[in-house]
Amino acid sequence: MNSTYLSKYLDVRFSGELTGPTAQHKGMVITISRDTGCDGMPIVKEITKQLNANLKGNNKKYPWKFVSKEIFEKSAKKLNVHMDIFDKLEHAKDKGFIEDIIHSFSNEKYPSDFKIKKTFKEVIESVEQGGGVVILGRAGVAIVNHSKRNLHVKLTAPIGWRVQKVAKEYDTTEAKAMKHIQESDKKRQDLKKYYMRRKVHYTDYDIVLNVSSLTKKEICSSLASMIEEKGKR
Repeated sequence: MNSTYLSKYLDVRFSGELTGPTAQHKGMVITISRDTGCDGMPIVKEITKQLNANLKGNNKKYPWKFVSKEIFEKSAKKLNVHMDIFDKLEHAKDKGFIEDIIHSFSNEKYPSDFKIKKTFKEVIESVEQGGGVVILGRAGVAIVNHSKRNLHVKLTAPIGWRVQKVAKEYDTTEAKAMKHIQESDKKRQDLKKYYMRRKVHYTDYDIVLNVSSLTKKEICSSLASMIEEKGKR
């Protein structure tokens, strides 16, 4: 991914001052959510690579992009706070602690929790407007429009499989891995619930994939085929 191009893309989309060609993917946006322990980035990178490899003719001028942490960066820029605030917020347990964190990262009058969430949503919506983009995580399924054009994907796996994977990756006990997964999954669910105004259900996803029984190649091939077929609508 060309980070300079992506940064420029987000800047013009966020400000509404489009100086270059608009995306030619008919507004299609792909969101990929994942349960803790299910790696999403390798799949997002590969699916983006495959989609771009299949572009033909004039469409090559409008490559697919993927975004994840860039959404945090853009949100922090607009709020005039340090990007680390979003990492800290994920571990905040009460409003007072959140406000203390915000204050520590900004010399200005710090934004409210509501303003942070509102700005975060606006940034994702600005990315959505451009189309031709894959959004990894960031409550995308709860913010990006649900339509026949867009595709919402969920990566999951049995809890036992995820516990063993996390325990091995972090060189910790399965008990600690289980606790980490439960806490992380709840934070992700709570963020989605905030934007959707209700609990997110499996039926909110167009496709749910089990990463414990499917290979990365199988997942990416299936998604690429589905995305290209939807693009014909």
